[in-house]
Amino acid sequence: MDDVEPLLQGIKVLEIATYIFGPGSAAILSDFGADVIKIEAPGRGDPLRYAHMAPPFMPLEFGYIWQQDNRNKRSIGLDMKTAEGREILLQLVREADILITNFPPDVLARLKIRYEDLAPENERLIYGQITGFGEKGPEASAPGFDATAYWARSGLMDAIHTSNSEPCMSSPGMGDHPSAMTMYAAIMTGLYKRERTGRGGKVHSSLLANGLWTASSSLSCILAGGGAVAHPDLSQPTNALLNHYQTRDGRWLLLVLLHQNKHWPNLLKALAREDLLNEPRFIDSKARNANAKLLAPVLAEIFKTRDLLDWRERLAAQKLTFSVLATMEEAVNDPQVLANDMLIDVEGHDYGRGQAVNSPFWVEGSDKVAAHIGPEPGANGAEILRELGYSEDNIERLGRNGVI
Repeated sequence: MDDVEPLLQGIKVLEIATYIFGPGSAAILSDFGADVIKIEAPGRGDPLRYAHMAPPFMPLEFGYIWQQDNRNKRSIGLDMKTAEGREILLQLVREADILITNFPPDVLARLKIRYEDLAPENERLIYGQITGFGEKGPEASAPGFDATAYWARSGLMDAIHTSNSEPCMSSPGMGDHPSAMTMYAAIMTGLYKRERTGRGGKVHSSLLANGLWTASSSLSCILAGGGAVAHPDLSQPTNALLNHYQTRDGRWLLLVLLHQNKHWPNLLKALAREDLLNEPRFIDSKARNANAKLLAPVLAEIFKTRDLLDWRERLAAQKLTFSVLATMEEAVNDPQVLANDMLIDVEGHDYGRGQAVNSPFWVEGSDKVAAHIGPEPGANGAEILRELGYSEDNIERLGRNGVI
């Protein structure tokens, strides 16, 4: 496969974006060979580069959270507020296939880098715009992170806690990364439209829209005239066969038995409690659901009699649907994760295992490019300007004047 040209080789991407949502979508494009140029403010660049300097939230010297979404890219520092900086930007736009930005609409207008500002420079440009809350309405330019716009505002953060627990904070990037997949899909759809029409166009998405999409199975109940799903109570569930249970060694597993009549006998065999097979309160699915608040404590006591590993083997032997609640440390060492290349080696990454999480899909016959570490701020500025035809003297002058 080494002699096969990367699928997106020759596609040029400009990234005017910070944090995770926008850079994450560009990272996926880079995995398949696109040339991604990250345009940053001269000097410090993307603020997420320095998030690791605020322990204990991010406790390493290495900027791992930034590196996850900025592999394979090139960086140029560019002051777009200057006349010369804007001319460099416009030259890059004229040669680009894709531009991705998550700057708020008011900032885009102030910098004159809205779609309507740049489209006249390149009618084939796919312009991907990202916002926190959408481009219209009173909060169009409000700052939005995935914790606020994706999780809290969409109802997801409220929905996932139990009836007797406080809301939980989401982990970094938990909303940004699935949203990045949405923007990747939108961009590829835009490219397909360009193939059919010869013209580019604007595609856009928001954290709030993605949060609502994630919550749509529950929200559709409300939209259809029903009410909100009640917060679950693990001790008194509405379905005892779709519930969490704690094991003897303090671990948790999730039981998801949707086909009750088929799997109930198998579960009792795994639990070594076939005596419950003829128990009138649990005799069929209707009775089990009606008596779920009685069945759950019975199952909870049984699961406390063995360790997680034992239960894992016994439940798997009966081909039951369940999952351990894995820790993050377990997830990155999971044999299934490793067997399916869900982690990747990153050239130049010398910390720990030197790995990052792979983008979550593959195209047979079109391998991803070998990953290499993301650039220092502005590291490729001179190289990029040479490609635009700038002389060495001009490049040095632009550097002295703070344009790059």
